Amino acid sequence: MKIQKKSPKSINLHCCDEQVHLLREIMRVHQALLGIANREVGMPSARLALLRQLAISHPEGVGIMDLARRLGVNAAAVTRHVKEMKAERLVGRFLDIKDNRRNYVKLTPEGVQIFEEFHKRAHEFESLICKTIEPDDLTTTIRVLSQVRAAIEEYQ
Repeated sequence: MKIQKKSPKSINLHCCDEQVHLLREIMRVHQALLGIANREVGMPSARLALLRQLAISHPEGVGIMDLARRLGVNAAAVTRHVKEMKAERLVGRFLDIKDNRRNYVKLTPEGVQIFEEFHKRAHEFESLICKTIEPDDLTTTIRVLSQVRAAIEEYQ
């Protein structure tokens, strides 16, 4: 039995070329941002996403499977990144006190510091970019991107 995903209600990709170009432009912006993040931080975007997830969503620690689910990647990839980041002393692993079979991952103080530095630079960069965009255009852009994200989340 073949499962078909439902089409998002907010976006009809066949109604006009401008919408397709919107999505392409979003992808181009995303790729450019990933390149800047990698260059500025010296860390691949996948590891940066893991660092961010640990810092913001799970400061107390989280399991590999939960991290993989939240990041939308497989557990083996998360395990590989965690192993590398542990060697760099950015994360630590610890056992669940109630269930010694479960391992958790948590940022180390060094990992928190790296994230805070990146977070600060990211906000400075965002402010710099926003200064080049008219306030009304910025408001419209945020509204449109929120609608696109909602349509994509509905599609998933």
